[in-house]
Amino acid sequence: MKTQIKFLILVVFTFFSLTTYSQVYQFNNGNWFINGAFTKTTFYTVNGYFTKKIPQKIDSVIDLQDKYCIPPFGDAHTHNLTDSYNVEAMVKQYLNEGIFYVQVLGNPSKGAKTSRVYLKKNQVLEAVFANGFLTATYGHGFYPYEPLALGIYSPRDQIKKQEMVKKSRIMENDAYFFLDKIEDVDSKWASILNTKPDLLKICLMDVANYENLRKAEKVESYGVSAQVAEYIVNKAHKENLRVFAHIETAEDARFCAKIGVEGLAHLPGYGWNGKQETQQKYCMTPKDAKLFKKAKMTITPTLNLDYSVEFDTSGKMTTFPERFNNTVEYEKKIMRILYKEGVTIALGADDYGKTVSKEIDYLVKYNFFTNKELLDIYCRLTTQSIFPKRKIGEIKEGFEASFLVLANNPIIDIESIKKIDYKIKQGKFIVH
Repeated sequence: MKTQIKFLILVVFTFFSLTTYSQVYQFNNGNWFINGAFTKTTFYTVNGYFTKKIPQKIDSVIDLQDKYCIPPFGDAHTHNLTDSYNVEAMVKQYLNEGIFYVQVLGNPSKGAKTSRVYLKKNQVLEAVFANGFLTATYGHGFYPYEPLALGIYSPRDQIKKQEMVKKSRIMENDAYFFLDKIEDVDSKWASILNTKPDLLKICLMDVANYENLRKAEKVESYGVSAQVAEYIVNKAHKENLRVFAHIETAEDARFCAKIGVEGLAHLPGYGWNGKQETQQKYCMTPKDAKLFKKAKMTITPTLNLDYSVEFDTSGKMTTFPERFNNTVEYEKKIMRILYKEGVTIALGADDYGKTVSKEIDYLVKYNFFTNKELLDIYCRLTTQSIFPKRKIGEIKEGFEASFLVLANNPIIDIESIKKIDYKIKQGKFIVH
């Protein structure tokens, strides 16, 4: 029997879950975000997918009362969802913000295993995990996991006790893998694959100067060598695994394009201190945008991270407004070029315990994009980069019927995305 529902009244649960049944819905009077604009039309959801074709049977007709429907969001660079003590709170926070898809770019694989069980039971939030960082001995990825395993939580103490930490290996072959030579990759490859990663993450930090940095053996100042990085990418592709790379310099990013890395975990220059004398080394050029487009690389910019500040030995922070303004000016120019060139931009904050909303707020505050463009990046590009083989991130025939219902038009006021009336995942209402 067809039911007319004028205002959605849902059963209240103590936590997020999906309705257990997949009804055939007719959604009337909704403004749907299609091709960069809101179109008032009718959609049907059948077996969890959108269709414009009238089904033979309709279980319920939903009157959306002129509200605004957009695809759900994604977080493409986080290290959350791998600690059993806070996974439930983080899932709740993600879903409260309308984030259905998450990409964890580096994590303890044991933590991911536990989280997968919880996420499967919850059935709403979906995540992919890179698992252990692929780095050189004491390279990026060794911190913060090893000091934390030793109970050293203060960043200052982690640095002061560096020599003690270097003797520890509690998180090795779990949160990180030391790969100094090609032989190390071969000997540990089975262990890497046994963690069941959805993708891999290699660490590059000024790869052109790897030899000198490696000899100094300063913790966190380098990643893997160029030779090892290329070898990992080739082996990963044979296993149908995508590879993302932590990068620092513009040359790191260009090298990634050359060897077939699918994604950059940061925008080249994200860590620029704003000094003119260092800009050429760290910041990309407009010409690079064409290179990244040709290489079909995804870029997760993480622009909310501010490296223009400095800290003294006591931990006191000094700000440099002129340097900061330099970084914002560079970021805005390059991000506009990347978007215009059609390079995939995927948003993430890379801030443990926080969601992508920190990055969104940064982009809004400094007017990086129009509201329409930001919606396109957040809803479409970000989510499709996390699950590239899925039909998600757009409201169109044959795509997964997952969407958010907003009271107000986010093209007029982007803050409207923070006020979600209803959430639908694959044709089922999320209730809580």
